[in-house]
Amino acid sequence: MVLVHYGDPSPTRRCLLSLALHEPFPHRVIVVDHGPGEGLTTALSNTHPNLLVLTYHENPGFGAGCNLGATRAFEEGAEGVWFLNNDAVIESPMLEELVLLSRAYPEVAFWAHTQNERGRQIGADRHPTWYEVNQLDLPPSPEGCRYLTHRESLSGASLFVSRQQWQRIGPWPSDYFLYYEDAAYCHRAHRMGLPLALLDRAILHERGTSTGRRSPMTTFYGVRNRLLLHREIHPGRSFVRLLIGLNLLQKRFFQFRWSMLKPTWDGLWAAARNGRGRDPRY
Repeated sequence: MVLVHYGDPSPTRRCLLSLALHEPFPHRVIVVDHGPGEGLTTALSNTHPNLLVLTYHENPGFGAGCNLGATRAFEEGAEGVWFLNNDAVIESPMLEELVLLSRAYPEVAFWAHTQNERGRQIGADRHPTWYEVNQLDLPPSPEGCRYLTHRESLSGASLFVSRQQWQRIGPWPSDYFLYYEDAAYCHRAHRMGLPLALLDRAILHERGTSTGRRSPMTTFYGVRNRLLLHREIHPGRSFVRLLIGLNLLQKRFFQFRWSMLKPTWDGLWAAARNGRGRDPRY
């Protein structure tokens, strides 16, 4: 199991305590510590009986952190890796089900849970038509889950991949830094014709705990990376990206979210220049 940590240790500690309390299936938790401060190992003491903290304060981003943790897990012989956001909480056993499903349906690329955010059920992310790839005929999905359409992606908040599929699909996209890595990862699997499964069972997850729901950082990377993903899918449609950017700007303005105008504008320009990775301004 891999968690990527950044900022306040309290959400990560709460997540680990929920795993120790509710997850009896044998597992090891690898926390990739992106800082910014020291002392996470001490802060997480006495939370989980099988915990490894990898300190990597350079903070190359969420996707790179997932890859770092997964590489270590597979080197140690893991059958699969469950990527779980550090601000997620489980309330019942979940890992054994993921492992058994991945064994029974090895053709599935990724398995993910629905999210419960303040009583609201959040499933797959649905994207505009530009995200869609040609829909293939898929077999019936296992009981208790559904296969995604090719306009949908799974959330990285709770995503499981087997060793076999990791070797086939490859690691997470690592040049987004923050946001849209899961959408890009799922699009790669869609292009390969692999099913993606969303389970009915939910984890508790409040998005934006580490970065803020509408912070300048969240706004900048959300805008930039949406357009970077569009560029990867449709490299020749720069005019469409211009229209997407203008639409984002006018929404911020007419919704009176004026504090979001500058990071939105910065995100548009960064995407136009194909800027990737961590931007020093955010």
